[in-house]
Amino acid sequence: MSVKLLPALLLSALFAAPAAAAPARADAPCTPECRSWAELVSVFNEGTDWSVSVEDRRSSFTVFAPHGGALEPGTSELARVLAGGDWNLYLFESLRQGRSRRIHLTSAKYDEPRALELAARSRRAVSVHGSRDAGEKACLGGSSAALRERAAMGLRAAGFEVEEPCRRLPGKTPANLVNRAREGGLQLELPRLLLERLAKDAAAREKFRAAVRSALTDPAP
Repeated sequence: MSVKLLPALLLSALFAAPAAAAPARADAPCTPECRSWAELVSVFNEGTDWSVSVEDRRSSFTVFAPHGGALEPGTSELARVLAGGDWNLYLFESLRQGRSRRIHLTSAKYDEPRALELAARSRRAVSVHGSRDAGEKACLGGSSAALRERAAMGLRAAGFEVEEPCRRLPGKTPANLVNRAREGGLQLELPRLLLERLAKDAAAREKFRAAVRSALTDPAP
């Protein structure tokens, strides 16, 4: 190689465009989102990235918010309202800034031991989720047709818009956390506008609470 070519080659190397970052491996932990509780805790730290709250009141009814905190804002607060002081309550809350999907563990893969144990001891359960849908229509899913239908009837009577069954997010798989209760579960998929309204409007919040609790406590199977 000619010595005269070296400076040109060196300049070319210095100013060359940086190589593109290698794409994340599909099997990398929590990419694009977590696939199990064990994987989640191997990547994210309790107290800085996430927290779990369990209020076991030895009730037959349990309220789950498995995507609370920054993941689906407003769901933890509504879950507390639904549980009141007598139903069991389980909250997973993301403490990270923004709605990071990496720390999201889908309901069908939600195998955190305390959640599974609480669901197995429950007669019926309800889970609260935030959806990206426009408007204020509550989308009702879950494995129990009876719970969905009673909740839909009560919510409509209270003046809420309802889609039942929820076509886009049916939540009917037996592996879904809320469906692990003995008589099945009710999954609430609620748009941001509805969650915001329930947070601000005490009267609407109480009507929503009464309709959901009545659906779960109805003695009919």
